[in-house]
Amino acid sequence: MTPIVGDILESTAGKLVKGLVDKFLPKSATEVEKQDFEIKGREFVITELKINQETIDSVNKTMQAEAKSEYWMQWAWRPTVGFTFASTIINNYILLPYLKFAGLEPIIIPDSIWQAMLIVLGVSAGTRGLEKWEKSKTKAIRQSV
Repeated sequence: MTPIVGDILESTAGKLVKGLVDKFLPKSATEVEKQDFEIKGREFVITELKINQETIDSVNKTMQAEAKSEYWMQWAWRPTVGFTFASTIINNYILLPYLKFAGLEPIIIPDSIWQAMLIVLGVSAGTRGLEKWEKSKTKAIRQSV
């Protein structure tokens, strides 16, 4: 081979091999750790998204089951409490400042009633949330094994 052809082949083949090595083999242990960290991070995010989706699905199923119940109190209590809270807040903090001159009075709900309702709602949501969280956590652990 002539020196010019040899130089061209060596530089071209050398660049090709170096490019492949750089692309597929990490340069250092730090890069290996970084790649492992990125992969584990992606896996963690995917697992968390799956758990969140399972929780949302579970809550939706519970609410749908309550809505199909033949007992009106079972499906009506959450909306009733929500509308009551919302109407009180709208009346006292949005409408009252503008319509006080027309005789609008604040809705006064004693603190003990607010606290009792918030405790009932909080405990209900908290216990149901914990149950769903434990169930989805156990399911995720079983799937990863």
